[in-house]
Amino acid sequence: MGTAMWSEPGPWVLLAGGGLLGWLLLWRVRVLDHRTWVQARAPRLPIRALAVGDDAWLAGRVDAGVPLQCPWFHTACVAFSYQRQREHVTVTRDKDGKTRTSRSWRTERNEAETIDFVLDDGARIVIRTDGCTNEAMVGLQTVYERSDLRHVASVLEVGAAVSVLGVKQDDGSFAAQREVPLLLTRKAPDERVRSAHRGEQIAFVCAWLLPALCGVGAALWFRQPVRLAVADVGWALLAAVLMALPFWAVGTWNRLIRLRQQVQASFRQVDVDLAVRAALVPNLVAVVQAAAAHEQSLLRDLTAIRSGRQPGATVAAEGAAAAVCRQVLVLHERYPELRTDALYRDLHERLWACEEKLAHTRSFYNDIVREWNDRLGQLPGGLLARLMGCKAAPFFAADDAELPPRLANEM
Repeated sequence: MGTAMWSEPGPWVLLAGGGLLGWLLLWRVRVLDHRTWVQARAPRLPIRALAVGDDAWLAGRVDAGVPLQCPWFHTACVAFSYQRQREHVTVTRDKDGKTRTSRSWRTERNEAETIDFVLDDGARIVIRTDGCTNEAMVGLQTVYERSDLRHVASVLEVGAAVSVLGVKQDDGSFAAQREVPLLLTRKAPDERVRSAHRGEQIAFVCAWLLPALCGVGAALWFRQPVRLAVADVGWALLAAVLMALPFWAVGTWNRLIRLRQQVQASFRQVDVDLAVRAALVPNLVAVVQAAAAHEQSLLRDLTAIRSGRQPGATVAAEGAAAAVCRQVLVLHERYPELRTDALYRDLHERLWACEEKLAHTRSFYNDIVREWNDRLGQLPGGLLARLMGCKAAPFFAADDAELPPRLANEM
């Protein structure tokens, strides 16, 4: 290997470019991981169960009092992107004198508009679309006015079934807030989260694989002329490992740190919901005592529900607490007079919504804990986890029991 080969800028540029690309992709992984976390932690709730400040996934049908009309297609919609395109023919002549003809479509007119709309799932809520990410647009069939003139459009039509991620505002509308975007999609929430997670995984693999490939290229450049001998392959593999290892190690370490933070944050969210449920209990006890004074064991169980424990204690107590709350939700079946009590109806509705949120947050916590515990047992990432002093987290017991129907649906 000559001195001139080492002084060539090409392989060093390749190594520097691979390193820069690796760090950019690690930054991208962090961004994607946070976006996936925001999407995954939001429960799927009916509109009636929303409280102000709740971030959630809603599902329903699009409606609008005065919808938009997509130009040319006259489709009633709440968002459209329309283009009128004309075909252009370009004739070129190459150096040999041969004539070549190419055709392309150029946009002559471009319009796009989005309005606020109503989402209907039996209840209705206004969706504020300012700054939204709209993945729910579908393309209409291209219409050719002439052979060289066509009309192209994508719309979110009235009546479309969509899922919406956002936050309930003080004015009762649904919109983006802080880190939670307003996201419109035709996918189910679970499918959308899985898609985001796949994108994150691909970015992480590329964060160490592309630098490794750059290392192989630089090593082979240094070994010119390359004969693919054992020494050449060995140098290439060594360069790939040396380039990939720092990015894999940093990326794995960062993902473990973020996952540990997500385990803690998801438990805190469970504890917040438990605290909300516990705050409802004294009022429920007062209302239920009047109509069901002899339900002493149930009342004692209700007043025993508390939050703010350590994870182990909370996990141990949650199964019994959930069973007690479900008994309260069907108590009106044994005491019909409770149906006419406005306070009981309001508390029933709020407790039902709280149980719906808890079902999601508990399931989400278990999913995060499962991923965390799996990472601790996997090699080679588990070695880094041991260096960090990481320990397995407890699961909440599986709870597949369905919630009783809403009291409002029985009236």
